[in-house]
Amino acid sequence: MIQKLIEFRNKIKSIKPIFTRHDAHKKKRVGEGWRRPKGRQNKMRLHRKGYAKGRSTGYSSPEAVRGLSREGLTQNMIRNIADFKDLNNKTDGVIISRTVGMKKKTDLINYAKENSFTVLNLKIENFEKKTKEFLEQRKKQKEQVMAKRKSRIESSKKATPKKEKKVESEKEENKTEEKSTTQKPVVEDKK
Repeated sequence: MIQKLIEFRNKIKSIKPIFTRHDAHKKKRVGEGWRRPKGRQNKMRLHRKGYAKGRSTGYSSPEAVRGLSREGLTQNMIRNIADFKDLNNKTDGVIISRTVGMKKKTDLINYAKENSFTVLNLKIENFEKKTKEFLEQRKKQKEQVMAKRKSRIESSKKATPKKEKKVESEKEENKTEEKSTTQKPVVEDKK
């Protein structure tokens, strides 16, 4: 029965026009979003022939099917694994929140696969391919950065011993100079 209603809803939605605001195509300042025409002489409000169609209950989907997905499942937002506990995998579909990060999203997808939930907002195969490619690319970038750091460290180590030798030789020179300046000539008393 639900499947028939879903087919009927799809048929209705294919016929349904796009409801735009009156004179939205004429005036740039008037947006496309629907607003009910309220003017006394407004031809759209009067349902005159040749004017755009207005919204009405006749275009709505059957009440039993309202809010269901194309597969006939209820749509439930998921942010973590605890959100799965109240759901039934036969009647409930899963929408993974867009604010969830990649690592957590992969965990949620794996959990949904194990418990045979249908994920409505993602194609799982495509997502897995993209994440693998992204992680490999990120790993390569990290390796490049680490290689650059190692080369910098090695070059700085090569440069520092020369400086240390210079510093040590300068210290030795300073010590010899200090010794020569600190030693006063011994003056003998003539007594």
